[in-house]
Amino acid sequence: MTRYGRPIAPMRYATPPIGARVAGIARDIFKKRGFGQNHILAHWPAIIGEALAEYSSPEKLAFPRMPNEGRGPQEGATLTIRVDGPVALEIRHLEPQIIERINQYYGYSAVARLKLVQGPLPPRPKSRRKKFRPLTQSERDTLIHSLAPISEPDVRSALERLGQRILGTSARQADSRGRATERFD
Repeated sequence: MTRYGRPIAPMRYATPPIGARVAGIARDIFKKRGFGQNHILAHWPAIIGEALAEYSSPEKLAFPRMPNEGRGPQEGATLTIRVDGPVALEIRHLEPQIIERINQYYGYSAVARLKLVQGPLPPRPKSRRKKFRPLTQSERDTLIHSLAPISEPDVRSALERLGQRILGTSARQADSRGRATERFD
């Protein structure tokens, strides 16, 4: 190959993207636990519901030891779920509905039964959403007064929401004259 009349040296030591390496390592770990793909892990709250997903986590998917012989996807698996606290009783009670939702998600009868293991769940990652403090009455009045000249209601409401978030960040505080100043802790 040439570029601008000069030969291009082949890249012998091109490193693959880090995402490809992580995906390869994660795939091996998922397969050891019976998850051919991480769909059920990634979409667990959507499958089971937010309330139950907070106290449960899929742990292992075990298919029966009979050969599949190319007849399509394997069926009749046992899904092991780690459950924290007394939610196990509710999950056991809702087992037929949970199995039905999992199978609807996959589109075939992938799971036949649930096996519950009680124990502590791994810590959930903290929310990355910023929390905004409520505005004081003087801050709210100043914001509304500064937006009064804007006649378009949609633009005014969007700017009001933006102003509430800017003024409501914890790194800002009002000085003695009511102006917002940066605070460095």
